Amino acid sequence: MTTVLQLSSKQFVTTPYIESLVERALRFLHCGYSIHLRGPAGTGKTTLALHLASLVGRPVMLLYGDDEFKSSDLVGNQAGYKRRQVVDNYIHSVMKMEDDLQQNWVDSRLTTACREGLTLVYDEFNRSRPEVNNVLLGALEEGLIVLPPRG
Repeated sequence: MTTVLQLSSKQFVTTPYIESLVERALRFLHCGYSIHLRGPAGTGKTTLALHLASLVGRPVMLLYGDDEFKSSDLVGNQAGYKRRQVVDNYIHSVMKMEDDLQQNWVDSRLTTACREGLTLVYDEFNRSRPEVNNVLLGALEEGLIVLPPRG
């Protein structure tokens, strides 16, 4: 299930320092760059990210990294099959059958966020294994997500 948040920033408490951070971050976002907020725990990085998404006017896809996070949790996976069977009995003494079996692809958070134009807030990404986050390199640097071929 996909969680999409639409947050209001009306109750966001701001100071001159925070306003300068917000202005700087918005400049990067409006130029098409991703931003990475870092700092000690509890300093408001996630709150600031949600506030920025609200100012940009886009819904948010929020996800949390942990050591059990898999690449498929980001991009999606093959799930289930679609079967199509065609029986052709145009001539009553000849029966032709076609059977087609295809795997179904189910998008996950990153692919959904990209497809629907959502702001992705990936909290605690450093808790995920590095190989899981490799998919972000292509997405952030080149704007590409490499998915397995459709079978």
